[in-house]
Amino acid sequence: MTERRIDAAIDIARAEREALRWIMLTALWHARPYGTTETVLLSCAHEIPIYATSDLVRRELGWLASHSLAEIERDKSPVWAARLTAHGEDVYDYRADAPAGLARPPRW
Repeated sequence: MTERRIDAAIDIARAEREALRWIMLTALWHARPYGTTETVLLSCAHEIPIYATSDLVRRELGWLASHSLAEIERDKSPVWAARLTAHGEDVYDYRADAPAGLARPPRW
């Protein structure tokens, strides 16, 4: 019984991370071609509402960057900024397969 509760909690946390990645990808798509800051991405997550912190947004931005979906700019100021890559745009527009770990909704 306890094992089921732990598995369920892990699944919820994973689902939230994957949903946050999609929310951030969507926000970056709307911010094209200039991109946006982590503050705006955090606000988008809070509007859904989904639990997120600046650290969590930065971690998931790192995930998006590691899958070539976004580029991060972090050396100009203490606030991170990100832009959607061409591959990220293709994934968002369903022209490319989504990597595992991204909660992209089914195409309508």
